[in-house]
Amino acid sequence: MRLLLVILLCISLPVWAKNDIIRHFKVNEKVVFLTYDDGPEYPYTPKILDVLKKYDVKATFFVLGGNAKTHPELIQRTLDEGHDIGNHSYSHGKLKYHSKQKIMNDLKRTDAVLRQLNVPGPLAFRAPFGQTSNNMHAALRELNKPHVLFNFLPQDWTKISAQKIVDHVMKRLRPGLIITLHDGGKRRQQTVIATEMLIKQLRDKGYRFVKVNDYLKP
Repeated sequence: MRLLLVILLCISLPVWAKNDIIRHFKVNEKVVFLTYDDGPEYPYTPKILDVLKKYDVKATFFVLGGNAKTHPELIQRTLDEGHDIGNHSYSHGKLKYHSKQKIMNDLKRTDAVLRQLNVPGPLAFRAPFGQTSNNMHAALRELNKPHVLFNFLPQDWTKISAQKIVDHVMKRLRPGLIITLHDGGKRRQQTVIATEMLIKQLRDKGYRFVKVNDYLKP
């Protein structure tokens, strides 16, 4: 009886409740998840959106609450063009060192901004710097919020070329890969170029681009 109850509970839980952190998606098809962090900001968020629109690719943007509040028009465009939006904290602070309550307050503050801007979905979370802690796990469980990270970073925030960014991704390529790039911050032009290169090369290999929320549904 106890075993049956455990099985039923596991079946009924959404995917993010089964595992504290999602670093890749277990899939049986050639799909990848193109994601962007730290926006929305000018000039790079619009440039990346332009590339995605050109190739009819949908992505997931993990945004900062403060940036979303400052640039609601970019949030609206992102939604209008069919992309997902998630929570990347309010101001990219090092939440890893905060108490559970402070982490919850930060996430709720960002969620409130996004809901005011009519962002739908579960508002999946991605920790700043990819750093986690026991307090963060506890806060996310209490909020029933999925935590979507990654297995590696292509390091597009550094001064490397677009080709190097692409090389980093292609070396790690596998179905269900979460590709993490950045539309916020300085010197993101190589990310814009790399986005177009990745779309072409991955499509040539038979991959499709899908959104995070599509694979978070129970």
